[in-house]
Amino acid sequence: MKISLCQALAAFVILALPLASSQAVADEAGKVLDGIAAIVNGQAVTCYEVTRDADGLRQQLSDSGMKQLPDRQQLFTRALDQIITELVQTQEAAKLEISVSDEELQQAMANVEEQNNLPAGELENVLKAQGMDVEQYKENLHDRLLVGKLSNIAVRSRLQVSEEAMREYYRKYIANPAPQREIDISQISLALPMDPTPEEVSDAYKLMNEWRQRVLAGASFARIAELNSSSPDGAQGGHLGWVLPGAMPPRFATIFSLNVGEVSKPIRSPGGLHLFLVNDERWKEPNKLAAAYDEVHARHILLKLSNSMSAAEKAKVRQRAEQIAEALQGASDEVFATRAKELSQGPSAPKGGDLGWFKRGAMLPEFEKAALDLQPGQTSGVVQTVFGLHIIRVVERRHIEPDSFEAHHDEIQNILLGIDMQDQLPRWLSGLKAKAAIERRTCP
Repeated sequence: MKISLCQALAAFVILALPLASSQAVADEAGKVLDGIAAIVNGQAVTCYEVTRDADGLRQQLSDSGMKQLPDRQQLFTRALDQIITELVQTQEAAKLEISVSDEELQQAMANVEEQNNLPAGELENVLKAQGMDVEQYKENLHDRLLVGKLSNIAVRSRLQVSEEAMREYYRKYIANPAPQREIDISQISLALPMDPTPEEVSDAYKLMNEWRQRVLAGASFARIAELNSSSPDGAQGGHLGWVLPGAMPPRFATIFSLNVGEVSKPIRSPGGLHLFLVNDERWKEPNKLAAAYDEVHARHILLKLSNSMSAAEKAKVRQRAEQIAEALQGASDEVFATRAKELSQGPSAPKGGDLGWFKRGAMLPEFEKAALDLQPGQTSGVVQTVFGLHIIRVVERRHIEPDSFEAHHDEIQNILLGIDMQDQLPRWLSGLKAKAAIERRTCP
């Protein structure tokens, strides 16, 4: 689905809503500048920050055509909840020493430009033309990337999908291709505590049913989601986009029987309760088969280089990499894996540097060329990329037919991991907030 620039910009509103520009807001900010709205693990959230974001949300709702705006206290509470949710995640990222490099941020900016058919380097001009603060946008994008990295490391990396589950998905949705009904959906989610009491569950169902009745009576689903949904997509009116039956957990299967415009009943998940609205539908034809291709299964050892290193320090790292590469020429796969665990500074180190199977176009060009030129059992010399210095070993090679299970393996794995993430991410985030020392205060 093509993403409009407005949607791309709105995607980061949960991290920091746009600055309000009215004089009234500025005057109000002056009154609360020194106030503390909350303390999260010893870090203060000022009343000014929350007031700014609450007024930004109010302006956003007004611009969207909402006539009866929520009261300021409701908006303030919503803004504070969003700030606390972001803060506990960025604090966890700092604790785990997770960071976003300048190169990763620049690449993310380039991706937004590509998605919206903008010339390279034009995004900043578009942001300025829309009255947005470019540095604030970059900061929001940085935090978004950071939170994405955190969730991948803290949640996704711990999930496992069985071979049996992947083959079952292949048999059910891919082996015998046929047109499938794809639906565009939005959701309102209501998080529950890690171990909710029956009373808490009952109250949650009551509230969700109240929201459902309001939608059935003509209220805007998107506005209710913006003000109440506990999932990040709430900032975009709960919009999740186009989904196929196999991309949702089985517990949500009933939403595919809904007609366009219909709203589901509340559905329970491990993280809470959900309401779904079907916005649109279309029939997706099976993908045309691509050409056959070759894949390699490789390991690598990564020694990182940083911009802060002196030329002498970089030369020392390279010398070390060359020594490792020379020592591993002719070594067995077991020996290479052991050395990767000991020496590699990349995320695959615990797995002996195992990168799994990949085809042309999946890796950085320098890395890919070196790997595809190797035969099974061969080890490369030193290969430099933006991530640092690599020593690569090819374990296996294979030829892939486009309609085979192997051709769809990674796609299926990502779909099933995404399904598990839908279950586990809210629980992880709820646990993160439960462990945090959060003290809410009253602002003037």
